Amino acid sequence: MGTTLAKVLEHFGPAFVDHHSLSAMHERVWRAIVSCRTPALGGQRMRCDGCAAEQWRWHSCRNRHCPTCQSRARDQWRADRVSELLNVPYCHLVFTLPHELNALAAAHPRWVYDTLMQCTAATLTEFAANPRWLGGVGAFSLVLHTWTQDLRRHLHVHTLMACGAMALDADGQGSWVHPKRSPTFLFPVQALSKVLRGKFMQALQRASESGALPRDPAATPDLQRLRTQALRKHEWVVYAKRPFAGPQAVLAYLSRYTHRVAISNSRLLAMDERGVSFKWKDYRAKGRTRHKTMTLAPQEFMRRFLLHVLP
Repeated sequence: MGTTLAKVLEHFGPAFVDHHSLSAMHERVWRAIVSCRTPALGGQRMRCDGCAAEQWRWHSCRNRHCPTCQSRARDQWRADRVSELLNVPYCHLVFTLPHELNALAAAHPRWVYDTLMQCTAATLTEFAANPRWLGGVGAFSLVLHTWTQDLRRHLHVHTLMACGAMALDADGQGSWVHPKRSPTFLFPVQALSKVLRGKFMQALQRASESGALPRDPAATPDLQRLRTQALRKHEWVVYAKRPFAGPQAVLAYLSRYTHRVAISNSRLLAMDERGVSFKWKDYRAKGRTRHKTMTLAPQEFMRRFLLHVLP
């Protein structure tokens, strides 16, 4: 068997812990991944009735950060979601937070993640309700992602939204409203970006004033003012990708995101005392994707992995 995340954590773990203190959450994830499908979690002994050969099947950890466990969970999630999708085209939108908020996300990940999801949902709901665009209740699914292919922090939300909305008439009867501009065009991304920025910054101001962010790196009024100026100046990116043809395509795509971990075993190439090597895709080249190989020092690799362990 080749290089796996469990082997990396097991091999380099003691040296990393000597220089870094792990939170209780990080310790649980670490133990789960290292113990997954090993005698540490127990299992069942299988015996063939014909030849009497025996084999142990060790239990899985089922942790959402474990790359070994995600395939079965992904398939089950996809099966459970079939009845929730509509038989209409879907659009794919990506909402991204500026990197000026990365330090705050490191200190208060739960607040930043929750606020990003809530503001994204509120923005889409507001646009769907606007008669200029749809004038109804939109249907969408949101999936949070926190990383790039090379494990840097990059906070963004993948959104799959039905191209249309449900509107109620005066008698309370519902009818499906199609997009006004084209069957697969929902909202202008520049307008979505401005509204998202306004909602998030308003939430950030309220949280700062109420003392809900005690470990905010912008600890003084001057630092908070500088961050606010940077966020107002920065373009908040909302990206519209190609539309999908129907529910099955939506499920196939979304399930890859709901159960994708920061680094999968298939991307790991090798490890030695110099570092951990893995494959990654560089999407920054316009018009094409470049496949590259990166080697990170063991301490840096594990630091980047732990950045994306969700609270």
